Amino acid sequence: SLDQYLTKRLVMVQPGPLVRTEGSHATIWCNVTGYRGALVQDFEWSMYLPSAPEREIRVVSTAQEDYAYAAYATRVASGDVYVERLAPDSVMLHISRLQARDQGLFECYTPNTDGEFLGSYSARTNLTVILDTLSVTSHSQALSRVEGDSLQLNCEVSRQTLQHSHLSVGWYLRAEPSTPPLDLLTLSRDFVLRAGTPYKQRFASGDLRLDKMGSTAYRLTIHRLQPADQGLLYCEASEWIQDPDRSWYSMTRKQSEKTPLKVQPAGMSMGIQKAGQASTGMLDQNQECLNILERYFSVSWVFSSSPVAMVGPNAVPLLAGDYVQRETTGQLTVRKESQAVYLLRLQNLRPEDAGKYICRVTERERTLTGDFIDRSKRSRNVQVTVQPLRSNLTVSLISNSTDIEESGTIQLMCEIQSISGKVAGLSVTWRRLDRNGSTEQHIAALDQEGVVKLSPAYSDRAAYGGIRAERTDIDTFSLSIYNALPSDEGQYECEVTEWLPGPNNTWDSIGEKTAGYYLVTVVVEFTCNTCFFSVVAPYPT
Repeated sequence: SLDQYLTKRLVMVQPGPLVRTEGSHATIWCNVTGYRGALVQDFEWSMYLPSAPEREIRVVSTAQEDYAYAAYATRVASGDVYVERLAPDSVMLHISRLQARDQGLFECYTPNTDGEFLGSYSARTNLTVILDTLSVTSHSQALSRVEGDSLQLNCEVSRQTLQHSHLSVGWYLRAEPSTPPLDLLTLSRDFVLRAGTPYKQRFASGDLRLDKMGSTAYRLTIHRLQPADQGLLYCEASEWIQDPDRSWYSMTRKQSEKTPLKVQPAGMSMGIQKAGQASTGMLDQNQECLNILERYFSVSWVFSSSPVAMVGPNAVPLLAGDYVQRETTGQLTVRKESQAVYLLRLQNLRPEDAGKYICRVTERERTLTGDFIDRSKRSRNVQVTVQPLRSNLTVSLISNSTDIEESGTIQLMCEIQSISGKVAGLSVTWRRLDRNGSTEQHIAALDQEGVVKLSPAYSDRAAYGGIRAERTDIDTFSLSIYNALPSDEGQYECEVTEWLPGPNNTWDSIGEKTAGYYLVTVVVEFTCNTCFFSVVAPYPT
């Protein structure tokens, strides 16, 4: 018939060149149309190396189990290389762990089932294998925060790919090791920020941010932390390349180390409770009302006979006095939690916040005549005492030796212990005093955010690695002085300051402790293998 001569077999393969990274999972699709005969078509895959473009290397076949040559036989037998059938006339070649030797020209061939040769029976595409240079790093540390605090985490993402590729970077939360991760916020390959479904509202309100701080730095910021934010936080990056068919392909994907985050609930659910102390202190007032349907309430809070705030039936809060400014800076929260619960929260307590607190509920009722009357009830007085926070640290200084040879290494360890077992933000300052303890020399400081500042007197030695100050553990700081000089002799001390987060990304100091002095003597050694001395005295006249 005429249709028999108009229909020709056509084999199509995924257009190349396809650029993929070494070690990744690569796929290439192939399909055939216009064929006759068998409804299910077989496919045979071969490849040709750039160094030998005429020599066929058989890879895998849907019809023959022993089709592969030695170069691929072991990988086919182990399942590393295989063919997935998508339809009777369409397949996908899979190479699970791409190797550099897989670079070359791949050919998809379909054996003839037409009774005669009519059309094309094979198609080829080029596969390029490049090194995987994607790097994703984030400093892992166990973090503990209080509900309502802010959190910032940094992630470094870089690659050295010569091809034009795009990056996507996202932050994820795994609440439990056995649960799937939650998508917090992702910067897509086309530079669009997308929040995960549970976090869309917090992203819209500005409580969740992802900022690109430079060419490689990505910073996650979470304001007003919630207990649900507790878990393992990590960032994940993917490197994307656009194939010739205009589709995007993720060449490689990597994750950073996970940061454990613990979020302590801010307060209790009933009455007025004092949680913590001065700079992290918090007052929660929850007023619970029963049978509230079709009833209208106004809830107000009073401190030492002075109004603090009120929430009317429309749930709009009204603040009094300087509480307006404290609400603006995030130190005060007033809201209607639900139909039955109203909340007043004071954070970063001050000494003047000590006193009596009450809440008053006013209900407006309609009488039988249509008029309105107000009925009020008040809670009991609650006396709140605000105690200033004090540091409960003990500090000890340990040296590798009391006698250090010239050109040797001075190694000092400043160890911190907390009576409560909890360590907040810590900074350390290293100093040296002369033998008499009269002249003080600043050496280096490491602040509570991990930034090292060296004294100008030591900047030259630090430039070639002669001075090193770091935090080696959550409760340990170290100072290393290499190539010790006689002038390094003296009494060394470390001063540790404990900090707590304050409002507006500030820090409040709650005390400092200094380790005992530790004498370090630099011994200058003099070695003489062959020495000659002559003494010349003037001739007496």
